[in-house]
Amino acid sequence: MMARKFWVGVITFAIGIALHWAPTLKPHNSMVPKSVPDISYETADPGTLRASILEAKARGEHTVETIVTACGWELPGLRTALSRDSVVLAELVGKKTYPDTWGLHTWYKFKIKETLVDHSPPRIPSSYFVSAPSDMLPIAADEFLLQEANGRMDIDGVTVIQHSNGAWYLEDQTYLLFLWIDPSTRTAIRSGTDPLGVFLVDHDGNISSYIDESYPLKTALAKRFKNSVNNMREALKK
Repeated sequence: MMARKFWVGVITFAIGIALHWAPTLKPHNSMVPKSVPDISYETADPGTLRASILEAKARGEHTVETIVTACGWELPGLRTALSRDSVVLAELVGKKTYPDTWGLHTWYKFKIKETLVDHSPPRIPSSYFVSAPSDMLPIAADEFLLQEANGRMDIDGVTVIQHSNGAWYLEDQTYLLFLWIDPSTRTAIRSGTDPLGVFLVDHDGNISSYIDESYPLKTALAKRFKNSVNNMREALKK
């Protein structure tokens, strides 16, 4: 059942990208000319990142902003999550953004500070764990890489900014993460399409959710553990 739910999530994720990926071009410190200069630019397939960049350059713009919305994979409640997901305290130690045909994606490298719950990932095809880029290797035994469909990158004189319903992680910030980690490749899949399993942890061990709105896992952490890593750690030992 878990594999089936994940398969549906992946298919819906792909459909969500195809249907909802909508580039929005905005001028940045420049005036849009009344007419496009008669200049020959190389062509690109409609909807691709390259096409968006060429259109921006043709208009004399210097910024392209795109939005990717994925949908379909819900995060379970606390009891199910603790019985299925790995839960770690991790700090972001590096990141790098890459372009692809349709947009940007960013690989985030985390160092695990503490593992609160350790589970092997479900029996799903290994292809679900995307191969890490070679220039971010090696990955230490206490590290993992996590990919998000967002990022910022300068390409051919145009600043491309891609937003998504994933998470933007900050360096030197500690996170409480619900995820699946492939032990052989040290790449991870965040649990849930939206970052409902992403929590920030301050220096005193207080937990706050990445998403402001209310949802079951957030409510359960507050109710059962009082949004405290120490309380969560002690309760999980019992």
